[in-house]
Amino acid sequence: MGFVTGNTNRQKLLEMLASKGDLETSSIAKNMHLAQPSVKRLVEELVEKNLIVEKAGKCSLTELGTTIERKVQNL
Repeated sequence: MGFVTGNTNRQKLLEMLASKGDLETSSIAKNMHLAQPSVKRLVEELVEKNLIVEKAGKCSLTELGTTIERKVQNL
């Protein structure tokens, strides 16, 4: 959980996916006001930790990602 709470962009990305559902990386970049390469790096980090999955250009939370996002919201 510290991996997520230690970076506000990771936390925001998980919150966004929890509230809006599956999103393309371009939509994530626009909503978070980040450059596409920054979003790509965030996505890669979260995929590596099994918090999100990326399929056909869309990102979504995994079961673990959903659990972690809920715990972070309750902090």
